[in-house]
Amino acid sequence: MDKIVIIGSPGAGKTTLARALGPLLKVKVFHLDRLFWQRDWKGKTTETRIDILQHLVQEKQWIIEGTYLSSSEPRLDAADTIIFLDVSPLVCLLRIMKRHREYFGHSRRDIPEGCTDKLNLYRVWKVLTFPLQGRKLKQKLRSYKFKRIIWLRSIEEVEDFLAQQEQDADDKSNSPSTVPAAKEKLSVAPGR
Repeated sequence: MDKIVIIGSPGAGKTTLARALGPLLKVKVFHLDRLFWQRDWKGKTTETRIDILQHLVQEKQWIIEGTYLSSSEPRLDAADTIIFLDVSPLVCLLRIMKRHREYFGHSRRDIPEGCTDKLNLYRVWKVLTFPLQGRKLKQKLRSYKFKRIIWLRSIEEVEDFLAQQEQDADDKSNSPSTVPAAKEKLSVAPGR
């Protein structure tokens, strides 16, 4: 997993998963909210967003979290792994309400400077109607036959996934490296 997209409803846990997965895999995390908005929640145009993504996907490794279906093509096309957090709208709604209480009047690392967490009827509506968008998204994801697509539907599945990634990272770091052996073979003079 070198190029990972994390998508899902607001409140599904995209940022939380990305923050946990990034250090585990030693991969830089990009938050689309931070890149697609300016101070006071002034949005960037779709064209600008696509330009930003086309630049980002050129990186060797990345985790990009955020849904933004209207500008999803560049990152979905470039990703080798797509993680869809398909979490219940009620759970997502409770999470955004909790997040709003926790960060009320304060900025967060995953949103632009000069922006604070917003909880309004439009935001609630986005969460509650996401399953309708999610159907379109699921159809779109089915077209990516040669990518690893991971559907996570609960906090338990997310925790199990992270535990597996941590185990894989530990196994990888504890396995003997083949690089020193390869260097050793190269340093032996020919004909001996």
